[in-house]
Amino acid sequence: LCAIAQGSDGAGSLRGPAFLTGLYTIKGSRGRVSFAPVGERLEGMAINGPLGRTVADTAALLDAISGYVTGDPYWLPEPESGFVAHVRSPAAPLRIGYTTQIPPIGAAAPVCAQAVTDTVQRLADLGHSVEAFELPDLANLIEPFVSVWQSIVVESGVPWFVMEKMNRWLYWRARFVHSGHYLRQVSKLQQEARKIVASCQPYDAVVLPVYMHPAIQVGEWKQLRPKPTLEKLINWVAPCPPFSASGQPAMAIPTGLDGNGVPIGVQLVGRPADETTLFALAAQLEKAYPWQGRPPLAVG
Repeated sequence: LCAIAQGSDGAGSLRGPAFLTGLYTIKGSRGRVSFAPVGERLEGMAINGPLGRTVADTAALLDAISGYVTGDPYWLPEPESGFVAHVRSPAAPLRIGYTTQIPPIGAAAPVCAQAVTDTVQRLADLGHSVEAFELPDLANLIEPFVSVWQSIVVESGVPWFVMEKMNRWLYWRARFVHSGHYLRQVSKLQQEARKIVASCQPYDAVVLPVYMHPAIQVGEWKQLRPKPTLEKLINWVAPCPPFSASGQPAMAIPTGLDGNGVPIGVQLVGRPADETTLFALAAQLEKAYPWQGRPPLAVG
């Protein structure tokens, strides 16, 4: 319907849709795009960003929307030559880590794990140094993350009685959370984020799944109660929230289709404030292994 679009990502809401539809996206670093004139309500985890069909188009939109507004709580220096220039520049040989495991959730589904290993082989063929790495155990990230997320259900101003059952359940959970407990959860979130950044620090970029398994069927979880639905959701999207918490730039790249004709892809995460390396790497992959031109498919 269009060449490019804008969205927001606080737990994977750009990366997940790109993964599910065969598009390219990048969630920029914390502070890359201002939320002015409104405030950011997710403790620094949400960011506005571009979603597109090509790396160049996506970089151009990020060039257009990035920037600092006086008084913003987070800000970053702009790259001297803009992001589009780095799409046109060849990626230097990089040190790249990879994993298909998200502790404590476990291993990604075979098709998602294969997308990672295939991408890693492509990167090696392009001259990059690749090696396995391990994320820290993310068990202590889950409760703080949910605590912050459920608070915005209350803050949304939507009456609880018109919400769907999941949001209604989160609404009432959040209503009975003491402010002191909330602040402790925010502190834990920040502590866990430091561990995530530290695990990635030896690498120019890391490759991992976007989601733990491909798209679910419409209505697949419809009969579940809210708590098991939330548990399934957490397990499915597990590779995305850690990098919302850490504020690192992260992109979703299409890699092909699964056996059912459903789009599949991988996530590449960069160092804090270093979108330029990710753009150069994405452009290199796009040129060597084009993802454009695949016709839309009806999936029954």
